[in-house]
Amino acid sequence: MTSSQDPAPSPPPAAAAQLWGRTALVTGGSGGIGSAIVRALAEQGATVAVVDADERARGIAAEVGGTGVVADLTEPDVAQRIVDQVVSETGSLDVLVNAAGIQVRTPAIDISPQAWEHLVAVNLTAAYRLTQAAVKPLAAARGSIVNVVSLSSDRAVAGIVPYGATKAGLLQLTKGLAVELGPQGIRVNAVAPGYVVTPMTAEKLADPEFRERVMSRIPLGRLADGDDVADVISFLVSDAARYVTGAVVPVDGGYSIT
Repeated sequence: MTSSQDPAPSPPPAAAAQLWGRTALVTGGSGGIGSAIVRALAEQGATVAVVDADERARGIAAEVGGTGVVADLTEPDVAQRIVDQVVSETGSLDVLVNAAGIQVRTPAIDISPQAWEHLVAVNLTAAYRLTQAAVKPLAAARGSIVNVVSLSSDRAVAGIVPYGATKAGLLQLTKGLAVELGPQGIRVNAVAPGYVVTPMTAEKLADPEFRERVMSRIPLGRLADGDDVADVISFLVSDAARYVTGAVVPVDGGYSIT
């Protein structure tokens, strides 16, 4: 227990505390990329609210001294409840990272109506609703939004066309929101990861032929991990990127240029 006479905690060195005193909300925070984002933002000094449908969100939040929120982002009213809870507990919201995402591997004409609607609800609609709910506190903080899109946002990839369509929608939403929210002081950017080793990609990358084909197109000669994506997001939400908005940053080792 501390007393009123105890000195306030000192922030860590500036190089390691770009987000000191700020609050970040990360959806999909228990996933392979999402959990890396949570840890990276916490290391920069942010208080992080970890949102996911998976109960692991609470454990990851506990690791970084944040708040874990287990929620189904497809529910219409859940976005406002999450934002209200985070602002009530922390007093502000400075950063929103929409990293929640699912993938359905099937030919586009074979996807069921239910699977299509769920894909759109998680990958696109949830990010839109959270942004709507977060605009006021983000404007007050002159904050930042980062959406996690995909290399398939602007190219056709057989077998995941519906997934690519949702990510293309999120990419366009990013650019449009950057224009509309810029006057309120809110920056909106996106990262487009390439092939990242996560539970979502594990099965596909375990195929030796597929893996070799992917590796042959990556100039840096390796697959990505969650930290490679998280570090770029840490930059985009920091003051170092204060004049960057509407950008879509590929984090793919050069895959998209080959």
